[in-house]
Amino acid sequence: MVDQSLTPVIGKLEKLFSTLNERFFDGELQTPVITVSPDTTKGAYGWCTSWRAWTDKAPGTAESESAGESDGYYEINICAEHIARSFSDIIETLLHEMCHLYNLQIGVQDTSRGGFYHNKHFADAAEKHGLTVEKTAKYGYSKTKLNAEAQAFVDGIADTKFELYRKPTTKTKGVKKGQSSRKYVCPCCGAIIRATREVNVICGDCNTPFEQVE
Repeated sequence: MVDQSLTPVIGKLEKLFSTLNERFFDGELQTPVITVSPDTTKGAYGWCTSWRAWTDKAPGTAESESAGESDGYYEINICAEHIARSFSDIIETLLHEMCHLYNLQIGVQDTSRGGFYHNKHFADAAEKHGLTVEKTAKYGYSKTKLNAEAQAFVDGIADTKFELYRKPTTKTKGVKKGQSSRKYVCPCCGAIIRATREVNVICGDCNTPFEQVE
């Protein structure tokens, strides 16, 4: 019987992060909080928050109030609907997000347009850390693949099986009769926006997709 807890899935991703960190970043990346949650962007395989979204200091306490922006931990999320892809594809996504984390640590902005467009700084980091990069008209240098060295390294790792998968999201229900707009909330900072039609928007402060709540 399959354990319906996400703990084993996240544990395997954390182990893979550690392995890739040692091999491609000389162990210099700060360990993020790794999560698995639904794809609210309708296409992203994962993301890395542009701010330290997690903290071990309880909100509202004196310790929390005195903490600076450099306190806390970034988040790398692997979108739940795409965890069933091949082992190499999962590694590529994780390595892609680790390149964003690398640039965050060294103070380099590698995206624009709400976090969608990947600039040349991202391409430079990706090509130095196990990926090949292809430029697209809409999202810049966002299309990545494992390079030959990384693929050979991955082939030498025991294939990790994820035994719990999230079903693809069904079509979002339309606006209720008499309702003039949809409400979207950033799951990280709580910012709220409204739109008269279905939209895909990323919070500029958190680099996290807004989620429709009504």
